[in-house]
Amino acid sequence: MYDLDHSLRALAAQPIPAHLAMIDEAVFAGLEAHRREVGAGSRLMGLAGAFALVLGVISGTLADASPAIAQPLSPFSPDNPLAPSTLLDVHA
Repeated sequence: MYDLDHSLRALAAQPIPAHLAMIDEAVFAGLEAHRREVGAGSRLMGLAGAFALVLGVISGTLADASPAIAQPLSPFSPDNPLAPSTLLDVHA
C-alpha cells in the first residue's frame, strides 16, 4: 500500500500540464459536432420519407390499371371460376 500512496503523492506534487486546460473545449466542440450530424441525419431521413411518399403517389396515379370487373360468385353457378373442376383443369 505504501507504493500506491507514495505514487499518488508524487503525482499530486507534479504541476498540471497546460494542454489539459483546453480539454473541456475540445470535448464540447466534439459534442456540438455530433449534435449537428445527428440533426442532419434526421433531416435527411425526413427528406427520404417525403420523396418516397411523392414517388408512391406519382407512380400510383400514372399506373394505367382499369378497375377490375366484379363477377358474381355463386356456388351453384355453372361457370364459377373458383370451382375445383376449373382450378384443376389444365389450360394448354
